[in-house]
Amino acid sequence: MPSWPRSLRPVLALLLAWASLLLPGMAAADTMALAEATRSATLADGTVLPARALALPDYWDRVMPGKSGTVVYELRFDRNWPAAAPGGLFVPWAGGSYEVRLNGVLIAAGGRLDAPASALAKRPYYVAVPPELANTHGNLLRITVAARAYARSGLLPVTVGPAAEVRAQYERAFLLRVVGPLIAAVLSVVLGGLALLIWWRQRDPLFGLYGLAEVAWSVRLLDYFVDDLAIPAEVRGYIVAAAREVFLGAIARFCLLVIRVPWRWLHRTLDAYLWLALPVLAPLAAISSHPLVFPLSWLVKVGIILTVAGAMVWGALRRPSREATLLAVTVGVSAVLFLADWIKVWLTGDYYWVHSMTRYVSVPFSVVMAWMLVERYTSAVQSLQDANQVLTERVAQREAQLRAAFARTQKIAAEETALRERGRILRDMHDGLGSQLVTTLSMLESGKASGPEVATQVRHALDSLKLSIDAMQDTGGDLAAVLGNLRYRLGPRIADAGLEIRWEVERLPVLPHFSARKVQELQYLLLEGVTNVLQHAAARTLTVTAQADAQEIRITLADDGRGFDAAATRGGRGLRNMQVRAAAIGGRLQIRSAPGGTALTVEVPLAPAQGDEAGTPGEGAAPAA
Repeated sequence: MPSWPRSLRPVLALLLAWASLLLPGMAAADTMALAEATRSATLADGTVLPARALALPDYWDRVMPGKSGTVVYELRFDRNWPAAAPGGLFVPWAGGSYEVRLNGVLIAAGGRLDAPASALAKRPYYVAVPPELANTHGNLLRITVAARAYARSGLLPVTVGPAAEVRAQYERAFLLRVVGPLIAAVLSVVLGGLALLIWWRQRDPLFGLYGLAEVAWSVRLLDYFVDDLAIPAEVRGYIVAAAREVFLGAIARFCLLVIRVPWRWLHRTLDAYLWLALPVLAPLAAISSHPLVFPLSWLVKVGIILTVAGAMVWGALRRPSREATLLAVTVGVSAVLFLADWIKVWLTGDYYWVHSMTRYVSVPFSVVMAWMLVERYTSAVQSLQDANQVLTERVAQREAQLRAAFARTQKIAAEETALRERGRILRDMHDGLGSQLVTTLSMLESGKASGPEVATQVRHALDSLKLSIDAMQDTGGDLAAVLGNLRYRLGPRIADAGLEIRWEVERLPVLPHFSARKVQELQYLLLEGVTNVLQHAAARTLTVTAQADAQEIRITLADDGRGFDAAATRGGRGLRNMQVRAAAIGGRLQIRSAPGGTALTVEVPLAPAQGDEAGTPGEGAAPAA
């Protein structure tokens, strides 16, 4: 068995404090209990019952089952307190509506005798006795009760004596019989409502059964502090009895569910009991006045509780846990309360159960359930914190792995970029500068080239080299700067060729996506165009135009040379290279030529194409000489 941890000590302290409140108090020495009375009655049908002496308590429902009427009790006493001091009467049970007269003077009343309340019989009453009304000897106390059938009418022994002592007894009885059930009912409603709310959100039968049990018990406790519900006494009695049966069945199933008792026969027995209790036992308890009905019905309840308690003890020993142990103790306490009340009714005939302790049977369950809710909430929060801690550690580990993988990827990407750039430079040097140097060398070795021709080839090689170096610099997508650099590099060649250049470049928008590779492609494309003009056009003027609109930038090289047949040269390698370069920068190339001039236009879109990258190298990395 598990030891009692610190978390259970407040629960046990509350249970002990609750039990101490239920202990009966000692009667004051100066008070008198009036148990000898004379009773007379007039029934609702007009029948008059003659006066007869009897010993209280008088259980009207038992001696006159199903009868209603007006009952008069006369009690006599001698004053046992000083004449000048106030006295008091403590009436623990006065039937339905009532009137209290002392020596013929009305000193208290509750309800109306012609419209008896159904629940006034359940409340204790304190009646102040004025000093001038109490004689030293021979006081006549007359209590008239509006007896209502099946409403537990009648009268219990009345206590008389000094006001302070009698009122102390009344307050204790009022606390246990009215205030206590009210507090228990409020506690049951709060915890039952909370449990039902949890059940509604999670559909956990554990909380559903407990919530049903607590709400049912709060309905049963209404009988102690609600005077009248404007319904027949039989209906009220059935509701109270049915609520008691529902509480017993639901709380028993709740306990078995917590303890995980696998006995199907016990679950089926509880179901059968409810099916029998609601249509049979509850109505009998509400309308039957037979002296054996209450003891036998409660004997069945005690048997069920003892069986459930035994099952819980077995389950707690089989699977020890704090919840199981505490709940088993609670069921054991409840079984003792039920058994003690049953024995008291059986042996003493306390038919109305004035001092019943079973009305508080929900309190220990409420305390235990509150503790269970706190424990489960705390456990859930702790589990969530542990899960968050584990998740945080795993995320940190994964982030470290991702950072390491990203660093490796960046390093590999940088190395690949460097290799690609190195290959591009080597390719450009080979295809551009290298091919031109090879051409120049061939011309020199053949001995047929003149000095100016060799100089021209060398200039072409230098231009290609300079343009390759310029392309490595980031222009930030400023095509005007690219064109200006091209003019600076090619200006001397154009002037040496005797060609006039006209520069008509507007203010151009910046293209941030235009990479160094695209700059090089554009430079080579324009270099190819300028070279063609210098070598083949026989032109006098070269006009460079650059303008932009909302969609694109258009760069045009126009000359006034001899022109050529564009259709005849469409399959040439030079034009094909220029088309490939235009596609590499995401643009288009248009060539219009006729006798008297040629216009080469490159259209560069302002917006990058989807998935646009640095560009794809042209088929020829550098223009032909």
